[in-house]
Amino acid sequence: MKRDPEIPEAELPEWVQKVERIPQVDPVAVLGVGPTAAYLLFDAVVGVRAAIAAAVVVGVVVYVVQRRLRPQIMVVRWLMVFSVCFNVGFGVWGLIEADGKVYWARDFVDNFVLGGVFLVSVLIGRPIVSAVIREVFPAIREQLPSDHRVWVRLTIVWGLYIALSGVLRWWVLDQVSAETYALIRLPLGWGLGAVLMIWTFSTVSRAMREFALERGRSESGDPGEVVADTEVSER
Repeated sequence: MKRDPEIPEAELPEWVQKVERIPQVDPVAVLGVGPTAAYLLFDAVVGVRAAIAAAVVVGVVVYVVQRRLRPQIMVVRWLMVFSVCFNVGFGVWGLIEADGKVYWARDFVDNFVLGGVFLVSVLIGRPIVSAVIREVFPAIREQLPSDHRVWVRLTIVWGLYIALSGVLRWWVLDQVSAETYALIRLPLGWGLGAVLMIWTFSTVSRAMREFALERGRSESGDPGEVVADTEVSER
């Protein structure tokens, strides 16, 4: 929803102001469902080998399209490189074995690696959630610095979640057929993932409000109150 730039935000209805504060997801990111959709379609019509080949090809195409349409998204793109490599590697293995389960094993391996990357990024002082959220939701860039303390907590939580999701996917893939797993693999992570995303936005929104308050008081020349508020927020 776009508003008339001639109308000041303060004059808009309250519900419109609330809607505009919601971070807008980059629609290009939605293309990530392509490989799963291709697998399900070709598996039902042609067979498992064709399904694996289609998922691999679509995965590579999605990566190329996202890279061309959003060349400025660097961190997210490098994270996608992991997925593309696992997609191709396990795709070749799955084609050789003619086994969908072999192909979908890429999911939990991908989760273990990415979860480790998230946690390592905290150890080296570069929490990766900071870069990811600020790239996917550009409106946040101007409202919260990349080195704000909130990013460390978010990165740890997301790293653990991704790694534990890998354990869950490993177990589920062992219990059901490859076709069933392909059908439920996306909804499988949406439940807790959606809750975690809501918590993330709530945490980031609170941090943005606190940061705006601190910056406003700092610009007004009252450092004493800024220090006090910062100490209170940290407690």
